[in-house]
Amino acid sequence: MTIRNVIIIGFVARLCIAVWNGFWGPSFGADLDAQDFHSLAVEMVDSGQYLDFKIGTDAYSNFLGFFYILTFESLFLGSLLSCVIWSISAIFFAKCLRILSLSPGAQVIPMILYAFLPSSVMFTSVTLREAYQLLFVNISVYSVLKIYLHRSPAYWLSLLISAVGMGLLHGGLFAFGVFLVVATVTLLVLRGHLGLSLIKMTVAVPLVAAIVLYGFSAFTSMSYNLDEGLATGVLVYQEGGMAINARAQYKVETNIEDFSTFLRSIPVSLFQYLFEPMPWKVTSYVDLPVLFENIFRVWLVRKAYVGLRRMPRLNRRPVIFIVIAYLMLETIWSLGTVNWGTAVRHHLPSLGLLLIAAFAYSEKSTTKRPPPLKVSSPLPAA
Repeated sequence: MTIRNVIIIGFVARLCIAVWNGFWGPSFGADLDAQDFHSLAVEMVDSGQYLDFKIGTDAYSNFLGFFYILTFESLFLGSLLSCVIWSISAIFFAKCLRILSLSPGAQVIPMILYAFLPSSVMFTSVTLREAYQLLFVNISVYSVLKIYLHRSPAYWLSLLISAVGMGLLHGGLFAFGVFLVVATVTLLVLRGHLGLSLIKMTVAVPLVAAIVLYGFSAFTSMSYNLDEGLATGVLVYQEGGMAINARAQYKVETNIEDFSTFLRSIPVSLFQYLFEPMPWKVTSYVDLPVLFENIFRVWLVRKAYVGLRRMPRLNRRPVIFIVIAYLMLETIWSLGTVNWGTAVRHHLPSLGLLLIAAFAYSEKSTTKRPPPLKVSSPLPAA
């Protein structure tokens, strides 16, 4: 089976769910948020006024409403658009696999997993943000790889556009976008492409990040209150989630008192976010697919670790970047997630990262892989 066929079949599978959701639904997982996004978009069209622009709440509904203006108000069309967006994300995922020199045969298995993971099929075929988040993450990672491996500065534009796009969809992804820009600069400095010393980088990188943050905040507003600091903001957000007392809730209390306790809470939050529900917490048949996906995630993480150890040293740096990017994104999500029902959706934007890291090593590809790019000599420090 070819990559193209996998993408086509993945699109058809999502199209079937979009049809059901649009005309007879809601399909499983397409209630609550998915319907709210659609309803807000319809309200925008009917009123003729855009919603108050806030990152993480109304940006997607405004986009969906604009799409309805160009077409017509239809839950099916909104779901169909998500299917198309997922297909584009799959194309960029395949490009990421190809740029790492995986053989065509080695690319098929990760593409099948990317296309047919149950939660992905379910949530990227309805009017949720996950398909769009996945697209922007994949584009940004592909852009970083092109900039670093192929020395293609033109891809800075797609990196910045995708960083802005994901930032508009969610405040956590805005932080991830800033991380990607900073990480790209760091990779280039380590390779000697920018001619910057580490001392200059410690000044330049925070300055660039501050400019990006200021420019973004000047035109948008966050739906999360961080006025009292990150630790307090995370505490308030987690307490708000725990107050709902959902059946799938894994966090029952928070020990965040100050910034130091906040830092110590991160490993626990990340572990629970990645692997809850534990087998003894499964109380419903709907928890079983989540449990199986968690076991699958453990296997992928282990495969990525083993692959990194076996990979030739000169080929490790871009894969290490992808692993760090995956952990960074999942850590960001874990800070505001308190139940595995929400976590299963948040795992989707990083799905491509985990699969790339897990399948980047291939014995067949390694033996046929062309020699790595030679590191150019650093320019003299100014």
